[in-house]
Amino acid sequence: MRVAIYIRTIKSAQGTERVTASIATGLAERGHQVDFLVEVREGWLIEKLDTHPNITVINLYDRNVPVLLHRGFQLWILLKNLLSTPLSPVGIGDGCNARLLRVMAHENPPVLALCRYIREAAPSSVMSFLNHQNLVLLLVAPFISGDTRYIVNVRNHITTSASRGKSKWMRSVPRIMRRFFPRADLIVAPSRGVVEDVREITAIAAEKFRVVHNPVFRPEIVELADADPGHPWLTDAAIPVVIAAGKLKPQKDFITLLRAFATVRAQRPARLMILGRGPDKQVLLELAQQLGISDDFQLPGHVRNPYAYFRRASVFVLSSAWEGLPNVLIEAMACGCPVVSTDCPSGPDEILDGGRIGRLVPVGDAVQMAEAIAATLESPPAAGEMVSRAREFSFDEAITAYEAILRRPERRR
Repeated sequence: MRVAIYIRTIKSAQGTERVTASIATGLAERGHQVDFLVEVREGWLIEKLDTHPNITVINLYDRNVPVLLHRGFQLWILLKNLLSTPLSPVGIGDGCNARLLRVMAHENPPVLALCRYIREAAPSSVMSFLNHQNLVLLLVAPFISGDTRYIVNVRNHITTSASRGKSKWMRSVPRIMRRFFPRADLIVAPSRGVVEDVREITAIAAEKFRVVHNPVFRPEIVELADADPGHPWLTDAAIPVVIAAGKLKPQKDFITLLRAFATVRAQRPARLMILGRGPDKQVLLELAQQLGISDDFQLPGHVRNPYAYFRRASVFVLSSAWEGLPNVLIEAMACGCPVVSTDCPSGPDEILDGGRIGRLVPVGDAVQMAEAIAATLESPPAAGEMVSRAREFSFDEAITAYEAILRRPERRR
């Protein structure tokens, strides 16, 4: 079959961006033709996808659409959407119309290029990822004839992310979902917690939802974990290394992790390493200085092979305030690394089987996090149990589930 995956960019090659590339690769390796639709064609992961004979990377902004025609079509789509929805109860009073105006004026979505692609290629399904692309796909879906199915993929616990969001866009996402998600043929999420959250927001019937765990566990992870990370801290078995990974931003709540680590460090020798980049780098470095742990704290940035780090660390900590299904927690387990996680919405409780596989602590509680880290360092679970659980989030099972979701149902005769 021919399918399309739509995401703005995979430049960072992390989180959802890496997941979309993995899904595309898995489907292509099974012989399907995958059109990978982006708005920013940059990064090593794009170059990797480009080498696969069954994947075509399409930059929607490179489809030779005249500017005036593009803007005119945006206006037409905007007017059709404004006129197609009653003013109440989810019309002008909920701020959606103002949000649509802002999206069209400032985000400049490639609606005409997307429509042209769907009409010309007629894929079995188009599946979008992340909030902006989900909205763009559902804005154009009603105005394209044909059998193509429209599938949105929600990656985070929206209620929590919206309540903590600093931007008006993020706070408006639940209202946008209530208004436009009924247009989707299917809604996919990586965990039961995300599905429950979206159902509560939208009141859409359960049969429209599918849970597909992220395609995380692959044999290559185990192979890559055997490589030498080349970091001196990870060759010194005398001092345990606590490790974390993710974008340095408020959602990951590394501030709580630093405070918890400072408590652990006051009781025993230990080191903390957080892999990743992001806007909170300077905040974390300054906090480490205030806590007196600078000599035992490092931010190595983004590393191409984090698995080699996970294999040699003493404990991995997920400190997030919210997630969808945190891949990195499963990846650390796949490397045999003991884990501690916040019981955030959503995902960790499902992954760790309610705390049976690794300790769960309340979000933002540095005291209980410190206790869990110390207890795990003192009495780590068997590495085999970590790996065994991680295998349940297998790449092959996820790709099989996506095949079933993306295939156009046969018409009854």
